[in-house]
Amino acid sequence: MIELKFRLTPEDDEPRDILVRIGEPTRSPPDKKWPWAVRVEVDGRHYTLYGDDPLDAIESGAQHAAGLLHGVYGDALDPPIEPRMKEGQ
Repeated sequence: MIELKFRLTPEDDEPRDILVRIGEPTRSPPDKKWPWAVRVEVDGRHYTLYGDDPLDAIESGAQHAAGLLHGVYGDALDPPIEPRMKEGQ
């Protein structure tokens, strides 16, 4: 499991920690479109992301977490999360 802690320091509220956990990739059932899945937890919310191989699933999970963190908390995170660009931009 990969575990990262970010410090949220909003201007109008008390600082707090936000935890991101990316679990170990698992094989999806053979009838599924994506052969690998990974469970991601961002600030207590759970998501399942998919990929073509174990590292692709982890990358998808990390990109999802980064997009959520930047989209919801913006510049109030330490360490900062850079905005994510879609492929081709």
